[in-house]
Amino acid sequence: MKQRLLTIETGTQLPDRVDVAMIGGGAAGVATAYELHRLGKRVAVFEKGRVAAEQSSRNWGWCRTLGRDLRELSMAKLGVDRWSAIGTEIGADVGFRRTGVTFVTKSPAELQGWEKWVAVAQQSGVKAEMVSRHDANSHYAQRGEPWIGGMRSVNDGYAEPSRAIPLLAAYASAQGVLILQQCAVNDLYFEAGRLAGVETERGLVRCDAVVIAGGAWSSLFCRKQKIALPVLNIYSSATKSHDVGPLGFDGPLKTPRFALRPRDDGGYTLAKSGRGTVHIVPDSLRYGARFLGLYRSRRGQVRMQLGATFFRRCWDEFGYLYLGRSPFTRCRTLDPNPDMALMRMAYDDAAHIFPTFDQDQLDYAWGGVIDNTPDGVPVVSAHGGIAGVYFCTGFSGHGFGSSLGAGRLLARHIVENREIEELKHVSYKRFLTGEQLAPNLIY
Repeated sequence: MKQRLLTIETGTQLPDRVDVAMIGGGAAGVATAYELHRLGKRVAVFEKGRVAAEQSSRNWGWCRTLGRDLRELSMAKLGVDRWSAIGTEIGADVGFRRTGVTFVTKSPAELQGWEKWVAVAQQSGVKAEMVSRHDANSHYAQRGEPWIGGMRSVNDGYAEPSRAIPLLAAYASAQGVLILQQCAVNDLYFEAGRLAGVETERGLVRCDAVVIAGGAWSSLFCRKQKIALPVLNIYSSATKSHDVGPLGFDGPLKTPRFALRPRDDGGYTLAKSGRGTVHIVPDSLRYGARFLGLYRSRRGQVRMQLGATFFRRCWDEFGYLYLGRSPFTRCRTLDPNPDMALMRMAYDDAAHIFPTFDQDQLDYAWGGVIDNTPDGVPVVSAHGGIAGVYFCTGFSGHGFGSSLGAGRLLARHIVENREIEELKHVSYKRFLTGEQLAPNLIY
C-alpha cells in the first residue's frame, strides 16, 4: 500500500503570460509561488502530475533546525517559524505540531560534535540543548540504557506531508495563484538570447522568470538547457505502524539505527536512519567525483546499485535531448517500491528499544526519491549566467521542513533583485568551480 495523498482540483486554462513560472508543484514550488503572489507577482505553477505526489508527501514530515548544516540553519529556522504560522494563515490544519525534536546516540564522537553544534546554534537563536545520559535513557528508551546522551530542539516539530502542501496549494489557488496539474514543462523558451517563457505540453506560456523546483527531475531538465546541476537521487523507504500505544514522549526521535514520529492518523512513521539506495545512472559518471566527500561521510548507509535504471535513464536522456520525447509526460509520478527488507529491519531495531514495535505492527510502507547535492545542502538562488532563471531544488532530504523558509527567501530575492544574506551559502555559483564538494557539518 502506498502513502496516502490529499488530492486537490486546480485550474486547467493555460495562461498567455505570467511574471514567474514555477516548474514543479512540490513543497518548494508551491511555497515559492505562494510567497511571490503575496509580493504582488502573477505566478503559475506547472506540475507534471499531482501536487506534492512525489517526495513532498513521502518524507517523514519533520520540520527541524536540529542538526542542520550551518549554511542552511537560518533558512531552516525561518521554515519552522513559517510552519507554526501557516495553518492559521490559510485556515487549514496542515498537521504541524511543535513538539521538539530529539537525537540520541551511542557514540562519544557524535555526542562531542553535537555539543559543538548546539553551542553555535544557540548563538544563532536556535533553542537547542544537550540531553544527559539519564534523561536520554529515562525518556527515550523503554528497554535497557542504550544511550550516552543526545541533543534536543525545543521549537521544532512535524507536519503531515500527505495533506500539508496540497492544502497550501488549494489556498494559493483560491487566492489567485495559477496551479496547473498534469501539465509538464518540457523546455525553456528564448527570444533574442533572453528567457521569454516556458514550453509546456499544452503550449507556450510567456514569463519574465522561471524557478526550477523539480526535485528529483531538476537535473535532467537542466541537461536540455546545458546547465550542469550536480544532483544524484537516493531511493528511500518509510512505513506507517499500527497504533502501538504511547512511547512516553512527544515528537520525532532519531536514533543511530531508526527514526520515528507520531502521526495524527494513528501509529508512527518509522524508517531506518539515513539509509537508502543510489542507482548508478549517467549523472553518476558526470558528477560522481563531486560526491566523494558526501559518500565517504555516509559510507555504510547508502547502497550503490547498477541495473536497469542506468539504461532506462540513458534512453530518457537520449529521447529528451535528441528525439523530442518528454520523460515528464511518460512518468507523471515517481513511485518506487519500498525496500521491505530494510523496513522490517527498522522494526526489529526499534523493538530493541521499544518492545511494542515488532514486524506485525507494520501497517503499510512506501518509497520515495530524494534529490541530493554533493554537499548536502540545497540550491536556492539565481543561476547567475542566464538572466531570469532561478533554482529551488536539491534539498537533500530537507525540503519539506525548509520549504516555507526557502520559498519566502527566494521570493524576496526575485522581487527585490538583490542578494539575500540567508541564501549566500546555498547559491548555484558554488558548483561552477568544479571542485570536490563535501558536507560542512560541525558534528
